[in-house]
Amino acid sequence: MSVFTSIQDSDLVRSIAKATTRLVYMAPGVSKAIAGAIKIQLQGQRLIQIAIVIDGDEECCRLGYCDAEALADLNTAAQEHDIALRRHAGLRLGLLMADDDVLIWTPTPLMFEAPRGESEPNGLILTPQTLKELPQALGVDPQSPPAQIEVGKVLVAKEELAKVVDAIKAAPPAPFDLSRLSRVFSARFQFIETVLRGAELTKRELRLDSLIVNSDAPEELRPLLQTTIQPFNTDADKTVDVPVLINGEQAYRQNGEKMTKPTTQAEIHAYWNELTQKYVINLPGFGKLIRHTDKTKFEAGKADFEVVLTEWVNGFREVVKGDHETRVSRVVDLIVQRMANEPEKKRLNREAIQTLVRKGLDNLRVIDPSVKVVYKNITVESTRDKEFLEVLRKAVPARELANWFQIFDAAAVVPLGQRK
Repeated sequence: MSVFTSIQDSDLVRSIAKATTRLVYMAPGVSKAIAGAIKIQLQGQRLIQIAIVIDGDEECCRLGYCDAEALADLNTAAQEHDIALRRHAGLRLGLLMADDDVLIWTPTPLMFEAPRGESEPNGLILTPQTLKELPQALGVDPQSPPAQIEVGKVLVAKEELAKVVDAIKAAPPAPFDLSRLSRVFSARFQFIETVLRGAELTKRELRLDSLIVNSDAPEELRPLLQTTIQPFNTDADKTVDVPVLINGEQAYRQNGEKMTKPTTQAEIHAYWNELTQKYVINLPGFGKLIRHTDKTKFEAGKADFEVVLTEWVNGFREVVKGDHETRVSRVVDLIVQRMANEPEKKRLNREAIQTLVRKGLDNLRVIDPSVKVVYKNITVESTRDKEFLEVLRKAVPARELANWFQIFDAAAVVPLGQRK
């Protein structure tokens, strides 16, 4: 039997299943497989000595040392069989004692590393025999040939170490304290960016060639001028019958039917503003944040809003079709009037102007309503910025950041450019 080995969940499950009198499990957390194996042993009620020690806090789960569902299952099983779960904060060692067999291993934080392969030792199986063989496995037993060494059989070339050092110098990792800080922060909050399309139809602009509208301006100034018109601006008060949102959710009548009402573009914007104000935190100068705990509710509200937005845009298109010809005529009259001072050779006739205006208006009406949302984790660069910290303290209630700021304050936050 090898002294050093790769200890996987399957090895732990087998050892747990073999225990007949004593079971001691000590590790940061549990996986589903391990929790299931312990649960089966508890149900057998044959063990005389049982001890289960874990860290099992939120951070432990986020790092990948513990599966939250497995933790819940283990807790339920322990309560059913009156077994106390013991806790040791910060525990990062793995130890399993099944009767007289002892396995010691280094648990893998799955957030950062993949599970160990069979050729990558991460633990030891301790028995009287393996303890006796430990010196030769390490290569410090003068009575054993080098061939019996289990780990470190390959010598490290100084050139290889030099390459590692050079690579780190060329692309240094982020300071570990700030990397931890950004990870802890991102476990609670994320930056959020939103782009709303379709709720600004009355503000959409039709850009016209400067030669068409600014023909009365000096020729040398025409290239400097840009002319736009908002052909739907006078329709801002027009309404479309769409579903009603209350507190960001679709409202229903007592009979189960959706509530609807005539709604203006401004009211559509108000729905969106109400939703974002409820869940999104503004950090002036740094963007916007959303709590992880609010993301599901925000996404549900966003889905309801998109239904309303789509119905409103489609309805508004139909509404403005009714006076489309009047709108075209009004814009054409303006352009014809402005081109009156242009030499006849450069002047467009009314039919040509109509064609340009119709094409422009058609393009303005073609817009697919949507709400684009992008979530981003905090960067290490932001954690260096003292101003960011100050703005954050003002925007987020202190009780939500109490634990986080303990880590932040310990990370030696300094203004950008002052870290050596």
